[in-house]
Amino acid sequence: MNIEIDAQSHLTITEQIISQIERLIAEGKIKAGDELPAVKDMADRLQISRMTTAKAYALLCGKGIAEQRDGRFIVRVKK
Repeated sequence: MNIEIDAQSHLTITEQIISQIERLIAEGKIKAGDELPAVKDMADRLQISRMTTAKAYALLCGKGIAEQRDGRFIVRVKK
């Protein structure tokens, strides 16, 4: 999953993660049933805090885009 953080963006890091995951879903690069990277793995890859990643994932769940199952985050929307 190719997500990049732009320090110059007017969007917060959390918003950037959400918008990029939404874009990847719209492009069909992430499909319903796909597992998102673990919070720790995503945070380490992007060099951001785990709390920021967890917040982005929680907001994705709140929007109905993902769901948490057994500590994993699974994409639930269909393209």
